[in-house]
Amino acid sequence: MTSFRTVLVAAWLVLLTPLLSGEETIIVKAKAKLQHRWKDRPTRTIATLENYQSFEPPLNKYGSRMDQREPSTGFFYTLQKDGRWWIVDPEGYLHINRGIVSVSIGTGPAQRKAFASKFQSKADWSTQTAKLLRDHHFTGTGAWTDDDLIQRHNDGVSHCINWNFMTTFSKGRTRRGSGHANYPGDCILVFHPGWEAFCSKHAREQITQHREDPNLLGHFFDNELPLKPDMIDRYLRLDKDDPGYLAATAFLKTQHGDDATVEDLTSSDRAKFDDLVMEKYVGTVARAIKQVDPNHMLLGPRLYSRNASLDVIGKYVDAFCYNLYGQWSPASKASALAAEVGKPLIVTEYYAKGMDANGLSNQSGAGWCVPTQADRGLFYQNFCLDLMESKICVGWHWFKYQDNDPTDTTKDPSNLNSNKGILDNHYQPYRPLLDRMKELNREVYGLIDYFDQRSTTLPSSR
Repeated sequence: MTSFRTVLVAAWLVLLTPLLSGEETIIVKAKAKLQHRWKDRPTRTIATLENYQSFEPPLNKYGSRMDQREPSTGFFYTLQKDGRWWIVDPEGYLHINRGIVSVSIGTGPAQRKAFASKFQSKADWSTQTAKLLRDHHFTGTGAWTDDDLIQRHNDGVSHCINWNFMTTFSKGRTRRGSGHANYPGDCILVFHPGWEAFCSKHAREQITQHREDPNLLGHFFDNELPLKPDMIDRYLRLDKDDPGYLAATAFLKTQHGDDATVEDLTSSDRAKFDDLVMEKYVGTVARAIKQVDPNHMLLGPRLYSRNASLDVIGKYVDAFCYNLYGQWSPASKASALAAEVGKPLIVTEYYAKGMDANGLSNQSGAGWCVPTQADRGLFYQNFCLDLMESKICVGWHWFKYQDNDPTDTTKDPSNLNSNKGILDNHYQPYRPLLDRMKELNREVYGLIDYFDQRSTTLPSSR
């Protein structure tokens, strides 16, 4: 596995390269929270790249480059080649996954009214939506998509499915939180009786039917579970009859004897217990899926924030998925995470909200606030350029397809009133955003070649 120090050096080179090459940047005003002050953010776009020449290789139906080919398996898989990670598509061509999250028919009152006036049927919506994605060189969809509709009418659009293993098993024991479920004491229920049997049954009933689907990119396990370090401290605060508490107590006694207390715990003990929890979660889900579907990639639990035992996750996934917020230029963060996991990254959520969107306050959600839709497009290019230059990212999924509907009070607190979509609630596209997205998406392979060629010629890159 690549050393953490090596990754940090590489990340610093990514950050310094624009300065070393004389590359220009532009400035976008942005803030991480609505109540924060605006800050100037240096921002790269394709137009600022020194001596970049447009290059678009021939593409197949998956949006993969047809000038480079590897062995084909009929399904997607990951490959590291010449220091860069790729996805290989079902036909054997090198692929970078560009997706949109929550490509679905809006259920809010304003969204339902607009749908009835714009589309003749659900099939019409599916056809028009797939055309919108393809016209802007997106290759697939992310989590929470109307997969049945999109896949029924459009061949070659990849999709991912979130199977909610822990979320389903824990139903009735969790509360709705902001963007994810809140577990008792921030402890997932891997020690509860029936967890392993549930995983086997859930995989058999839900996943078996998808094992031959060539358009399926891979399987998400869950979303944003509380997998933060030092889990044993939290498990030891659970109710005394909770299976998680009993497991943590047994572990403590094994390490330090029957009279041991929490004060006896060492950092090594805490790391070992974190590994135990992650093995019982990730390992159990991975084995259950592979029993019924050996063909598709395992993409893990859609990580976020701080996470324990990333190397354990790396033992079981083909690519790791991370909802990457709070980073304007994400290469350093992404590279550090990839070094710990030892697998390539797919960014499964990120976005910026424009303050010029009508009727939306932008009070909810984790994405950046920027002044305009044009600034959202600039953010998209800057963010994705950074990911491509890092060599460890094989895809990104913008969150999301359509704006929040502020009249829909059934949504969780993170999805109430913000400009997250590539479309507004009347299904009208944000053209300044989409134009920048299209420009970058169609140039992905040319940009990758540009960065790879430059990294071998810059004296400072060695």
